[in-house]
Amino acid sequence: MKPADLPDSSLPEARSSASRIGLGTVQFGLDYGITNRAGRPAQDKVEQICLTAAEAGIDTLDTAHLYGDSEAVIGSTRVADAFRVVTKTPKFSAAASSGEAVDVLDATLTMSLDRLRRPSVDALLFHEVEDLLGPHGDALWRAMERVRSSGLASKIGVSVYHGRQIDAALDRYPIEIVQVPFNPLDRRLIDGGQLDRLAAVGVEVHARSLFLQGLLLQSPDLIEPRFGVLRDAVAEMRSWASGQGLTPIQGVLRLALAETRIDRFIVGVTSAPELEDIVSATQSGQGAYQPADFVSSVALDPRHLDPSRWAELV
Repeated sequence: MKPADLPDSSLPEARSSASRIGLGTVQFGLDYGITNRAGRPAQDKVEQICLTAAEAGIDTLDTAHLYGDSEAVIGSTRVADAFRVVTKTPKFSAAASSGEAVDVLDATLTMSLDRLRRPSVDALLFHEVEDLLGPHGDALWRAMERVRSSGLASKIGVSVYHGRQIDAALDRYPIEIVQVPFNPLDRRLIDGGQLDRLAAVGVEVHARSLFLQGLLLQSPDLIEPRFGVLRDAVAEMRSWASGQGLTPIQGVLRLALAETRIDRFIVGVTSAPELEDIVSATQSGQGAYQPADFVSSVALDPRHLDPSRWAELV
């Protein structure tokens, strides 16, 4: 439903160009992001971010039980009903038995719905795919199917880090939605065939790390030396974008939105102006182009592309 305070100026032009953007909300609950100097936004700023998103036609909020206060912040936001909400389970590695894992799933989903002030969510994902692939996986999947059949979640799926996890999950379970890492420098799921496989079975695909926590938008000389050749890849992409008459953010979005096998690109911001810049870039970055306009010639280590492994870089 449309909130009463959502202006009628929700422009169809913005809606059509930004509709594949989803709003990540980890920043609402945690100090998150290697380039984030602003910290967590206050509630009034969150309200403005969400209003800006709704006006632009962005329809999806991505959150998680483990994102600090993010779910509660969303639940306190006046325009939250304008969005689909995707949330995630906790991790189950400490569960001593399948029964205990299922109890934790049920209890934390109840808590998440209470925080969100919603009777249901649009999707519930395993935050850690290895929980699904581990000894409690079958029991947890049956519990997720029960969650879906009871109307507490419309879709169920997983969040993954690499293609092997996608293949393993699809081999075992009828996944309906998946969150994957993706950006124009990260071709692992293209070259590995996983995006094709997901499309073939109709799985909804959401992509995170589009800007690699802002690194892809930084001037290469400001990127920490530990990232090594990632700086060269960013410089190469910036040069390509400049040759196309595009800003760095327009270039990243043009290349990303060319990937039609991805349904939503999840971006995180700490202010409404940041989101306005992204929405504007989705519009001004459009035009005639082919998906292979730019392919980096720089060979990147998977550790460069996975924020969870950045601590391994020295």
